Amino acid sequence: MIQAVYIISRTGIPLYFKERIPEEDDVTKITLFSGVISAIRAALIEIDAGEANYFTTQTHEVYIEATNEFAVALVKDIEDKFESEAIDEMIAEVITQITFNFEELPEAGILNAEEEEKMSNIIDDLMIKWDESAKDSSALKKIKESFW
Repeated sequence: MIQAVYIISRTGIPLYFKERIPEEDDVTKITLFSGVISAIRAALIEIDAGEANYFTTQTHEVYIEATNEFAVALVKDIEDKFESEAIDEMIAEVITQITFNFEELPEAGILNAEEEEKMSNIIDDLMIKWDESAKDSSALKKIKESFW
């Protein structure tokens, strides 16, 4: 299950985030997380190692994809099993939906109320879709295993 989705400007400013377990220090956390992602990406580019697409912590895996205007980071629990192709498809869906629904994202990192609601609806719908897909995959896997 995807635990969080972060939308970050190319300058590293958080534009939007959705976490399944909200915490009191969300603003501080998203700002720090966005900064960490931006710093990792910038450092790797500076030393000609390319951009980071993936990293792990003790508890989570983080997948990142950047466009010309924004970056998307998906965070999942390290115990959850997803095929890398499924993660790539999820990130592509986020990028496609944002690109289709937003002519331009603010570089200052502040969405107005209408933009924030639109972004929230996009991410909520995608997370519901991903959850249903994961449940379907899990059920199918159990059925296949029961035949053996």
